[in-house]
Amino acid sequence: MIEKLGKLAIPKDFNENLDALKEKSFNWGMLYTSQTELGATGNITHYSASDNPRGNFILLPGLASNTSIEPLMKSITFWALRANYNVYCLNTFLGDFKPEVSTEHANKNTYAEFIKLVDSGLDIIEYKISGKWTCLIGHSAGCSAAIDIFNNRVKEGKKLRFSSSILFAPNVSKEWHKSMKDMYRNRYNLEHLSNEEFNKTPMGIMSPHNLSINEKPQYISILPTLLDDLDERHFNPYLMNKWNVPVTMVAGGKDRKAPIDKLRRMVNVLSKRSNTNNFKLVEFPDSKHSFINQHRDWEAIINLIKSQRVKHRTIK
Repeated sequence: MIEKLGKLAIPKDFNENLDALKEKSFNWGMLYTSQTELGATGNITHYSASDNPRGNFILLPGLASNTSIEPLMKSITFWALRANYNVYCLNTFLGDFKPEVSTEHANKNTYAEFIKLVDSGLDIIEYKISGKWTCLIGHSAGCSAAIDIFNNRVKEGKKLRFSSSILFAPNVSKEWHKSMKDMYRNRYNLEHLSNEEFNKTPMGIMSPHNLSINEKPQYISILPTLLDDLDERHFNPYLMNKWNVPVTMVAGGKDRKAPIDKLRRMVNVLSKRSNTNNFKLVEFPDSKHSFINQHRDWEAIINLIKSQRVKHRTIK
C-alpha cells in the first residue's frame, strides 16, 4: 500500500499553473535528428527549477502523444519542477500532429526510426546529466522504446545510464493493436485490401487526449506495421534480467491496451529468472491506459516516484 500525502502534491487545478511554471523553468530546447538516411526529427525540452536540482527525470510519452498534452506526463512535470528536479521532455514524430494523413510521413515514421530517434535523444540528455540521480519514465510506446534500447545496450555490453526506471502501461497485448487495425479497415472501407496492401496504407492516428487546432482533427501518420513492431520486439527475459537498474512496471486495472494480467505474468517471469530483484509491479485498480482524470492515482504515482529517489543509486 502506498501512503497518501497529507497535502496534495498535484492540485486538481494544476493545469492552470503548469504553463507558467514551465515558462519560468525553461532552460533550453533543441531539435535533433535520428542520424539515419530517413532523418526523422525529434525534440528535447529541458526545464530546471533551480541551479542545484535534486536529480533528473526523462519523460518518454506514448503513441499519438507528447509531453505537452499527455495528462500523466503533465502531472509529473508539474510535481517534479515544484520539487526541484530537472525535467527532460523527449518527443518524437509519434507526438507531432499534422492536419492530414500523409504517405510520406507514414513511410518515414517507422518503429526502427522511432527507436533510433529516442536512443539519439537519450544520448544527448545523458551527456548533460553528469552522473546525477536520474529516473527514466515511459508510457505505452515510450516503454517499448525504453525496453528495446535497454536490451540493445545489454547486447553491446554497456550499463544502463540511469538510476531507475518507471514504465507505465507497457505494450503487451497484440489483441488491442489488431482491433485498432480492424477498426481502421472498417471505418475507411479498406476490407477489400490484402494484408500486404493494407500494410502499405497510411493510418491516421488521432490523439487520445483530444488534440485539435481550431477544432480540426490532427493526425499522426503511421503504417500498420508499426503497431506490429510495438508488439513483437521488446519482451526478452534473457536480456532484461541483465539490466543493472531497478524497474517498476505500472498497470492500470481498467487498461485494455496493456491488460494487468499480462503485465503481472511478465513481471513474474522476470522476477523468477532474476537474482537482483530489479523488477516489481505496481497496480492502480481504477486507472485506464492513459491515466486520464485519475487524480487519486496521480498522488500515489508521485509517492511511487519519490520512493525511487530514496532507494536507488546515482549514476556511475
